[in-house]
Amino acid sequence: MKLKSLKLYQFKNREADVYSFHQRINAFVGNNGVGKTNILDAIYLLSTTKSYFNHLDQFLIQFEKTEMSVMADFIDDIEIIANISVNGKKRFKKNGKYYSKLIDHIGLFQVVFITPFDVEFVYGGSEIRRKFIDYTISQIDKAYLTDLIEYRKLLENRNAYLKLNKGRPIDLILMESYDARLIPICKSIHSKRQSFCKQIDATFNSYYSYLAGDENTLKMEYVTGLNEVDYEILLKDSFNLDCITCRTNEGIHKDDINVLGELGKPFKKIGSQGQIKSFIIALKLAQFKFLKDESKQMPILLLDDIFEKIDDERSKRLLELVCSNDFGQIFITDTNKERIEEKLNQLNIDCEYFETT
Repeated sequence: MKLKSLKLYQFKNREADVYSFHQRINAFVGNNGVGKTNILDAIYLLSTTKSYFNHLDQFLIQFEKTEMSVMADFIDDIEIIANISVNGKKRFKKNGKYYSKLIDHIGLFQVVFITPFDVEFVYGGSEIRRKFIDYTISQIDKAYLTDLIEYRKLLENRNAYLKLNKGRPIDLILMESYDARLIPICKSIHSKRQSFCKQIDATFNSYYSYLAGDENTLKMEYVTGLNEVDYEILLKDSFNLDCITCRTNEGIHKDDINVLGELGKPFKKIGSQGQIKSFIIALKLAQFKFLKDESKQMPILLLDDIFEKIDDERSKRLLELVCSNDFGQIFITDTNKERIEEKLNQLNIDCEYFETT
C-alpha cells in the first residue's frame, strides 16, 4: 500500500496540514523542532494505532485542544481516519466504517520506522528489544497479537493476586488455574519469537556488512528461560520466590536479545558508534524484508533525521539500498534540503520535497 495523501488536524504541534505524496520518495525538510518527525509519527500511528514515541494518547493532541485527527488516502482506494480525544477515546475508521476493535486494524499495512532514538535497542533495557520482536510479528500474525494481549492480562491478574495475598496463604487451585492458561500461550509466543530471531539473523548481517563495510558477523541471541526448561517447571520452581516478591519471575515477559560481536563479546561494549548505527539500520531493514516477505506487500519506510547520524559513505550506501526496487514508498526528514537533494540527484532519483515550518 502507498499513501496518496495525508491530513493532520491538531496532531502534536501540527495545526492543520494537507500533503499529497510521490509514490516513491518524499522528503520533509526544515529546522529542528518544527515537527518533521511528528508527520512521520502520524503515518506510524495510522498503521499501528499507536505513536512511536508517546505512550499516552493524550500527548498526541495539540496543547489546550480537545481532540486530534489523522486522515490518509491510499492509492488502493482505502481511506483511514484516526481520532483521539482528551477523554481517552480513540477510534479508527476504514472507508467510512469504524472498527469495533482496534486490533482488527493492525496489519492492514506495515510501517518500518528508523530514528536516532533506535540506538536504545542496543543500550536500553530488555523491554525495548521485546517490543521490537512483538511489533514485527504482530503485524503479520493476529494469533500472536491475541496471545500477547491475553498473556499480559493473565500476568497482571496473577501478580495482582500475589500482591493482595502477600503474607497470607495462597489459594493453590486458583494459582494453578492462572498457570494452566499461561503455559500454552507462553509456549506459543516463545516458539514464534525464537523462529523470528533465527529468520532475520542472516538478513540483518548481510545489510550490516554492506552498510558498515565490516566483514565480522554479528549474532542476535534470543535469551529466555524457556530455551532449556519447560515453562510449567519454571513456574513451579519459582513459586516460592513469586510469593515473596509478589510478581511472576519466569515467563516470556523476561525474554531478551543479546547482540554479540567478535568472539562472542557484547556488541554494546565493543562496537563503535558507526558500527552500532549501522547495526540498527541493518536490523530495521531486515525487519522490512521480514514484513514484506510474510505479508506479501511492501511496507512504508520512514527515515527520520538519518543523515545527521551517519557518515557520507554509509548514507550513500543506505540510499542506494532503499532506492532500489526492493523498497517501496519512503518518507525522509532532514534539516538540510541541499544535502538530500545532492544525494538523491547522484542516484537520479525523483523526490517530492515539503518545506516544513
